[in-house]
Amino acid sequence: MPRTYPLPPPDRHLLARAAEMLALPERVCRRRACRRKACCAWYFPATQEPCCLANLDAAQRRLFDDFVALARNVRDLGNARGKVSFASPFRETRALQDAALEVARPLLQGAALAEFRAFSGARAKSGRPVRYEGDEPPLTV
Repeated sequence: MPRTYPLPPPDRHLLARAAEMLALPERVCRRRACRRKACCAWYFPATQEPCCLANLDAAQRRLFDDFVALARNVRDLGNARGKVSFASPFRETRALQDAALEVARPLLQGAALAEFRAFSGARAKSGRPVRYEGDEPPLTV
């Protein structure tokens, strides 16, 4: 059986961009600077998480963590030569994948950004239609 290693915690910039995509700074954060700028300006020093995440309840935080995991996967696995296209035929899942694509784009620089732009262009050009309403059904084993 292959070994599995836990992923490192997400970096501060990924957490901040994901929070900004979901409009947490202006809707949830209690810091005036974050609300006025509509971007995360305050972080907890120990965890490097935006302060607005402390205002989420357990269910909201679980959904946020799932979205951050998707954005990290898009950032790390999104390349033009890969087999993962992040283009689901389900409408709600596709909307989350599109948002994760927008979160991941400003986090890359140089050659990684050029590769990501090629991936994004190939994804848009493939034209995979949305066939089903709702979210993907859970996998059952």
